[in-house]
Amino acid sequence: GGTAAALKIRLPDQAAVLAENDALVSKTQNVDIGATLGNSGGLLGGLLGGAARSLLTNESFFLQTLRCRGGLGEVLVAPQELGDIATVTLGQALQGIMVTEGAFLCAEEGVDIQTRMQGATQGLFGGSGFFLMRCSGRGSVAFGCTGSCIKYDLQAGECRVVDNGHLVAWADTVSYTVGMASSSLFGTMASGEGLMCSFTGPGPVWIQTHKSSSASTQQGSKMKQQQGASNIIGACIVFFIFIIFFLMIIVAVVFGSQSEIPERRSHRHQYISDEF
Repeated sequence: GGTAAALKIRLPDQAAVLAENDALVSKTQNVDIGATLGNSGGLLGGLLGGAARSLLTNESFFLQTLRCRGGLGEVLVAPQELGDIATVTLGQALQGIMVTEGAFLCAEEGVDIQTRMQGATQGLFGGSGFFLMRCSGRGSVAFGCTGSCIKYDLQAGECRVVDNGHLVAWADTVSYTVGMASSSLFGTMASGEGLMCSFTGPGPVWIQTHKSSSASTQQGSKMKQQQGASNIIGACIVFFIFIIFFLMIIVAVVFGSQSEIPERRSHRHQYISDEF
Protein backbone atom coordinates (compact mmCIF):
# COMPACT_ATOMS: atom_id res chain seq x y z
CA GLY A 1 0.00 0.00 0.00
CA GLY A 2 0.98 3.66 0.32
CA THR A 3 1.86 6.17 -2.39
CA ALA A 4 4.06 3.73 -4.31
CA ALA A 5 2.28 0.41 -3.98
CA ALA A 6 3.36 -2.92 -5.45
CA LEU A 7 1.44 -6.18 -5.55
CA LYS A 8 3.00 -9.45 -4.34
CA ILE A 9 1.37 -12.57 -5.82
CA ARG A 10 2.03 -16.13 -4.69
CA LEU A 11 1.51 -18.75 -7.37
CA PRO A 12 1.02 -22.50 -6.85
CA ASP A 13 2.40 -24.96 -9.35
CA GLN A 14 1.15 -24.34 -12.94
CA ALA A 15 -0.83 -21.26 -11.89
CA ALA A 16 -0.44 -18.09 -13.97
CA VAL A 17 -1.39 -14.43 -14.03
CA LEU A 18 -1.80 -12.09 -17.00
CA ALA A 19 -0.07 -8.76 -16.44
CA GLU A 20 0.26 -5.53 -18.36
CA ASN A 21 3.41 -5.06 -20.40
CA ASP A 22 6.47 -4.14 -18.27
CA ALA A 23 4.54 -4.56 -15.00
CA LEU A 24 6.91 -7.16 -13.54
CA VAL A 25 9.30 -5.94 -10.84
CA SER A 26 10.68 -9.21 -9.48
CA LYS A 27 10.00 -12.96 -9.51
CA THR A 28 11.28 -16.24 -8.15
CA GLN A 29 13.39 -18.45 -10.38
CA ASN A 30 10.62 -21.01 -11.00
CA VAL A 31 8.30 -18.45 -12.67
CA ASP A 32 8.47 -18.33 -16.47
CA ILE A 33 7.75 -15.18 -18.45
CA GLY A 34 5.72 -15.47 -21.64
CA ALA A 35 3.31 -13.47 -23.77
CA THR A 36 -0.31 -14.01 -24.74
CA LEU A 37 -3.06 -12.30 -26.68
CA GLY A 38 -5.54 -12.78 -23.84
CA ASN A 39 -8.55 -15.05 -23.35
CA SER A 40 -10.58 -13.86 -26.34
CA GLY A 41 -11.36 -17.27 -27.82
CA GLY A 42 -9.03 -18.66 -30.48
CA LEU A 43 -6.24 -17.12 -32.53
CA LEU A 44 -8.42 -14.74 -34.53
CA GLY A 45 -10.26 -13.54 -31.42
CA GLY A 46 -6.95 -13.04 -29.64
CA LEU A 47 -5.50 -11.04 -32.54
CA LEU A 48 -8.57 -8.83 -32.76
CA GLY A 49 -8.62 -8.41 -28.99
CA GLY A 50 -4.94 -7.47 -28.89
CA ALA A 51 -5.38 -4.99 -31.74
CA ALA A 52 -8.38 -3.39 -30.04
CA ARG A 53 -6.55 -3.27 -26.72
CA SER A 54 -3.47 -1.54 -28.14
CA LEU A 55 -5.16 0.79 -30.63
CA LEU A 56 -8.29 1.77 -28.70
CA THR A 57 -7.37 1.67 -25.00
CA ASN A 58 -3.61 2.43 -25.24
CA GLU A 59 -2.77 -0.82 -23.47
CA SER A 60 -0.16 -3.22 -24.83
CA PHE A 61 -0.92 -5.60 -27.72
CA PHE A 62 0.43 -8.59 -25.79
CA LEU A 63 -0.09 -9.40 -22.12
CA GLN A 64 2.64 -10.84 -19.95
CA THR A 65 2.14 -14.42 -18.79
CA LEU A 66 3.78 -15.23 -15.46
CA ARG A 67 3.48 -18.98 -14.86
CA CYS A 68 4.88 -21.01 -11.98
CA ARG A 69 6.74 -24.21 -12.90
CA GLY A 70 7.08 -26.46 -9.88
CA GLY A 71 6.60 -25.63 -6.21
CA LEU A 72 5.42 -22.28 -4.93
CA GLY A 73 6.34 -19.17 -6.91
CA GLU A 74 6.10 -15.47 -6.26
CA VAL A 75 5.97 -12.38 -8.46
CA LEU A 76 6.01 -8.68 -7.67
CA VAL A 77 4.19 -6.35 -10.07
CA ALA A 78 3.62 -2.60 -9.95
CA PRO A 79 1.81 0.02 -12.05
CA GLN A 80 3.70 2.75 -13.90
CA GLU A 81 2.10 5.59 -11.93
CA LEU A 82 2.52 6.13 -8.20
CA GLY A 83 -0.49 5.31 -6.07
CA ASP A 84 -2.61 2.53 -4.61
CA ILE A 85 -3.49 -0.85 -6.08
CA ALA A 86 -7.03 -2.22 -5.82
CA THR A 87 -7.85 -5.92 -6.13
CA VAL A 88 -11.27 -7.27 -7.12
CA THR A 89 -12.56 -10.85 -7.10
CA LEU A 90 -14.92 -11.65 -9.97
CA GLY A 91 -17.48 -14.40 -9.63
CA GLN A 92 -21.17 -14.87 -8.98
CA ALA A 93 -21.61 -11.69 -6.91
CA LEU A 94 -19.59 -9.46 -9.24
CA GLN A 95 -19.50 -10.79 -12.79
CA GLY A 96 -17.72 -7.98 -14.61
CA ILE A 97 -16.06 -4.59 -14.22
CA MET A 98 -15.19 -1.75 -16.59
CA VAL A 99 -11.62 -0.41 -16.24
CA THR A 100 -10.49 2.94 -17.59
CA GLU A 101 -7.51 3.46 -19.89
CA GLY A 102 -4.14 2.65 -18.35
CA ALA A 103 -5.48 1.40 -15.02
CA PHE A 104 -5.32 -2.37 -15.65
CA LEU A 105 -2.41 -4.10 -13.88
CA CYS A 106 -2.94 -7.88 -13.84
CA ALA A 107 -5.54 -10.64 -13.61
CA GLU A 108 -5.78 -14.36 -13.04
CA GLU A 109 -5.70 -16.60 -16.07
CA GLY A 110 -9.43 -17.38 -15.87
CA VAL A 111 -10.44 -13.73 -16.33
CA ASP A 112 -11.68 -12.73 -19.79
CA ILE A 113 -10.33 -9.35 -20.95
CA GLN A 114 -12.16 -7.55 -23.74
CA THR A 115 -12.59 -4.05 -25.19
CA ARG A 116 -15.98 -2.34 -25.00
CA MET A 117 -17.25 0.87 -26.58
CA GLN A 118 -19.14 3.55 -24.65
CA GLY A 119 -21.87 5.86 -25.83
CA ALA A 120 -21.09 9.17 -27.53
CA THR A 121 -21.75 11.34 -24.46
CA GLN A 122 -19.70 9.19 -22.08
CA GLY A 123 -16.89 8.82 -24.61
CA LEU A 124 -16.60 12.55 -25.35
CA PHE A 125 -17.14 14.03 -21.91
CA GLY A 126 -16.77 11.21 -19.37
CA GLY A 127 -12.98 11.44 -19.19
CA SER A 128 -12.48 7.69 -19.72
CA GLY A 129 -12.49 7.69 -23.53
CA PHE A 130 -14.72 5.88 -26.00
CA PHE A 131 -13.23 2.47 -25.27
CA LEU A 132 -12.85 0.64 -21.96
CA MET A 133 -11.47 -2.70 -20.85
CA ARG A 134 -14.07 -5.13 -19.57
CA CYS A 135 -12.88 -7.86 -17.22
CA SER A 136 -15.30 -10.73 -16.60
CA GLY A 137 -15.36 -14.39 -15.62
CA ARG A 138 -13.91 -15.87 -12.45
CA GLY A 139 -10.73 -14.77 -10.70
CA SER A 140 -8.98 -11.74 -9.26
CA VAL A 141 -8.23 -8.49 -11.09
CA ALA A 142 -5.84 -5.73 -9.96
CA PHE A 143 -5.72 -2.15 -11.23
CA GLY A 144 -3.67 0.89 -10.27
CA CYS A 145 -4.85 4.28 -9.05
CA THR A 146 -3.12 7.65 -8.91
CA GLY A 147 -3.03 8.59 -5.23
CA SER A 148 -5.37 6.67 -2.93
CA CYS A 149 -8.11 4.34 -4.17
CA ILE A 150 -11.58 4.67 -2.67
CA LYS A 151 -14.41 2.21 -3.23
CA TYR A 152 -18.11 3.06 -3.00
CA ASP A 153 -20.66 0.23 -2.80
CA LEU A 154 -23.80 1.74 -4.30
CA GLN A 155 -27.17 0.28 -3.48
CA ALA A 156 -29.92 0.01 -6.09
CA GLY A 157 -30.92 3.55 -7.07
CA GLU A 158 -28.15 5.18 -5.00
CA CYS A 159 -26.22 7.89 -6.86
CA ARG A 160 -22.63 9.09 -6.50
CA VAL A 161 -21.23 12.07 -8.44
CA VAL A 162 -17.55 11.84 -9.45
CA ASP A 163 -15.24 14.25 -11.24
CA ASN A 164 -14.46 12.77 -14.64
CA GLY A 165 -10.69 12.82 -14.06
CA HIS A 166 -10.93 10.56 -11.01
CA LEU A 167 -12.64 7.53 -12.55
CA VAL A 168 -10.87 4.17 -12.30
CA ALA A 169 -13.35 1.29 -12.52
CA TRP A 170 -16.96 0.33 -11.87
CA ALA A 171 -19.19 -2.74 -12.04
CA ASP A 172 -20.94 -3.33 -15.34
CA THR A 173 -24.24 -3.25 -13.43
CA VAL A 174 -23.64 0.43 -12.64
CA SER A 175 -24.93 3.03 -15.09
CA TYR A 176 -23.73 6.60 -15.37
CA THR A 177 -24.48 9.87 -17.12
CA VAL A 178 -22.39 12.98 -17.74
CA GLY A 179 -23.62 16.45 -16.85
CA MET A 180 -22.57 19.89 -15.65
CA ALA A 181 -21.13 20.21 -12.15
CA SER A 182 -23.63 22.93 -11.25
CA SER A 183 -27.21 23.66 -12.19
CA SER A 184 -26.03 26.90 -13.80
CA LEU A 185 -23.48 27.42 -16.56
CA PHE A 186 -21.71 30.15 -14.57
CA GLY A 187 -21.36 27.91 -11.52
CA THR A 188 -20.00 25.07 -13.67
CA MET A 189 -17.36 27.27 -15.30
CA ALA A 190 -16.44 29.38 -12.27
CA SER A 191 -16.02 26.39 -9.94
CA GLY A 192 -13.41 24.83 -12.20
CA GLU A 193 -15.08 21.43 -12.02
CA GLY A 194 -16.62 21.44 -15.48
CA LEU A 195 -18.36 18.13 -16.14
CA MET A 196 -19.19 15.45 -13.57
CA CYS A 197 -20.21 11.80 -13.87
CA SER A 198 -23.28 10.58 -11.97
CA PHE A 199 -23.15 6.85 -11.18
CA THR A 200 -26.28 4.95 -10.20
CA GLY A 201 -26.19 1.58 -8.43
CA PRO A 202 -26.35 -1.24 -7.76
CA GLY A 203 -22.66 -2.09 -7.72
CA PRO A 204 -19.23 -0.82 -6.63
CA VAL A 205 -17.36 2.19 -8.05
CA TRP A 206 -13.63 2.79 -7.62
CA ILE A 207 -12.16 6.29 -7.83
CA GLN A 208 -8.69 7.79 -7.39
CA THR A 209 -7.93 10.82 -5.24
CA HIS A 210 -5.52 12.43 -7.71
CA LYS A 211 -5.50 13.04 -11.43
CA SER A 212 -2.55 12.04 -13.57
CA SER A 213 0.16 14.71 -13.33
CA SER A 214 2.40 15.90 -16.13
CA ALA A 215 5.28 13.91 -14.67
CA SER A 216 3.29 10.72 -14.70
CA THR A 217 2.14 11.57 -18.22
CA GLN A 218 5.77 11.77 -19.33
CA GLN A 219 6.43 8.49 -17.57
CA GLY A 220 3.45 6.99 -19.33
CA SER A 221 4.79 8.17 -22.70
CA LYS A 222 8.06 6.39 -21.98
CA MET A 223 6.11 3.26 -21.15
CA LYS A 224 4.22 3.53 -24.45
CA GLN A 225 7.57 3.79 -26.27
CA GLN A 226 8.66 0.57 -24.58
CA GLN A 227 5.39 -1.04 -25.64
CA GLY A 228 5.85 0.17 -29.21
CA ALA A 229 7.92 -2.81 -30.28
CA SER A 230 5.36 -5.35 -29.11
CA ASN A 231 2.50 -3.35 -30.65
CA ILE A 232 4.32 -3.19 -34.01
CA ILE A 233 4.89 -6.94 -33.92
CA GLY A 234 1.22 -7.50 -33.14
CA ALA A 235 0.13 -5.18 -35.95
CA CYS A 236 2.38 -7.07 -38.40
CA ILE A 237 0.83 -10.37 -37.30
CA VAL A 238 -2.69 -9.03 -37.82
CA PHE A 239 -1.70 -7.67 -41.25
CA PHE A 240 -0.11 -11.00 -42.22
CA ILE A 241 -3.25 -12.94 -41.18
CA PHE A 242 -5.40 -10.51 -43.16
CA ILE A 243 -3.25 -10.95 -46.30
CA ILE A 244 -3.45 -14.75 -46.03
CA PHE A 245 -7.22 -14.61 -45.58
CA PHE A 246 -7.56 -12.27 -48.58
CA LEU A 247 -5.42 -14.53 -50.77
CA MET A 248 -7.46 -17.57 -49.75
CA ILE A 249 -10.64 -15.80 -50.88
CA ILE A 250 -9.07 -14.93 -54.26
CA VAL A 251 -7.86 -18.52 -54.79
CA ALA A 252 -11.30 -19.88 -53.89
CA VAL A 253 -13.00 -17.51 -56.37
CA VAL A 254 -10.54 -18.36 -59.17
CA PHE A 255 -10.81 -22.12 -58.72
CA GLY A 256 -14.58 -21.84 -58.41
CA SER A 257 -14.86 -19.96 -61.71
CA GLN A 258 -12.56 -22.45 -63.48
CA SER A 259 -14.62 -25.40 -62.28
CA GLU A 260 -17.78 -23.79 -63.68
CA ILE A 261 -16.33 -23.59 -67.23
CA PRO A 262 -16.11 -27.40 -67.90
CA GLU A 263 -19.56 -27.80 -66.38
CA ARG A 264 -21.00 -25.24 -68.78
CA ARG A 265 -19.24 -26.93 -71.72
CA SER A 266 -20.66 -30.32 -70.77
CA HIS A 267 -24.16 -28.85 -70.61
CA ARG A 268 -23.63 -27.26 -74.02
CA HIS A 269 -22.46 -30.53 -75.62
CA GLN A 270 -25.42 -32.36 -74.13
CA TYR A 271 -27.77 -29.73 -75.53
CA ILE A 272 -26.26 -30.08 -79.01
CA SER A 273 -26.47 -33.89 -78.91
CA ASP A 274 -30.11 -33.65 -77.86
CA GLU A 275 -30.85 -31.51 -80.93
CA PHE A 276 -29.39 -34.13 -83.26
